[in-house]
Amino acid sequence: MSKLFPSITIKQVAQEAGVSIQTVSRVVNNRYDVAPETRQRVQEAIARLGYQPNAMARGLASRRSRTLGLITQDFNDPFFTQVTTGAEQEAHEHGYFFMLGSVCCEKEEEPKYLRLLTERHVEGVLLIRGGGFDDADHLLKLQGHGVPVVTTGFYLPGAPFTVIDVDNIDGGWQATRHLIDNGHRQIATITGPKNWKSAQDRLQGYCKALAEAGIDYNETLLGEGSWHHRSGYGAIQAILSRNLAFSAIFAQNDRMAIGAIQALRQHGLQVPENISVIGYDDLPEAEFASPALSTLRQPAVEIGQAATRELIHQIESPEAAPRQLLYNAELIVRNSVLPYRSM
Repeated sequence: MSKLFPSITIKQVAQEAGVSIQTVSRVVNNRYDVAPETRQRVQEAIARLGYQPNAMARGLASRRSRTLGLITQDFNDPFFTQVTTGAEQEAHEHGYFFMLGSVCCEKEEEPKYLRLLTERHVEGVLLIRGGGFDDADHLLKLQGHGVPVVTTGFYLPGAPFTVIDVDNIDGGWQATRHLIDNGHRQIATITGPKNWKSAQDRLQGYCKALAEAGIDYNETLLGEGSWHHRSGYGAIQAILSRNLAFSAIFAQNDRMAIGAIQALRQHGLQVPENISVIGYDDLPEAEFASPALSTLRQPAVEIGQAATRELIHQIESPEAAPRQLLYNAELIVRNSVLPYRSM
């Protein structure tokens, strides 16, 4: 052991403080049955010697691991990464730590990973995923065994999980309404995968805004993407091949919006002079795209923080009822949308 991290034992602390090993243990575990002057003497001895309690041993003694599990589909997805960042920040504030894992889109991997986490005695699980899964039996079993589950981006009606998410119906409505307010009535849209709850909700918001403005929904102006740049590029190529007139595009995330802009340019169409484009997420690349992309900002870090607070609350208050908390996305206006001008 290096001098920087000396291997100080609980026995040495007990000798330094003139108390028993059991008394030091009670102080370390914040037990109430220690006299104030004795507690102070032990704490001073710990500080002088630089004693670091063994977290695993403390967990076994208290039946607490202060460890949480976090499962996401894809750490490469900027939204999931930002949610994870917020979750870790909040956990550390409360003295908890996450074990992280990604299951991508392999449905059978999620129950396996949950088993792995429970074998390591996590006290709760935060699930960050958007879709591609149509059941929650393994999560219900986990919660039934006393391990609370909080989700973001995914929920099933009636499932007893706390859900922290963005109001994507409102977000889709805001994006489409911004285009309508700029005079656009023929508005194409690029959705995410249709089995994702967020994609369904953003499409619902799009349709709601059209209906309120008296604009008929035109399914031929819809393209389905996969959240990646190339899928936005391909979706607009397909819409353009139908020879339909449109003056604006709502892409359900920024990466697909940027891919769509590239496809438009290859067809000799400029953004926003010929076609206005709005995205969703407000990734760092949106601000520095050409043109700077108007978009909807999701409070991803705040969602991660709130989800972790709820998870810790359920761990420490097992009787707490599950609830749903939805955040609103914020419209960010930049340079990719102009008022409609007939060509």
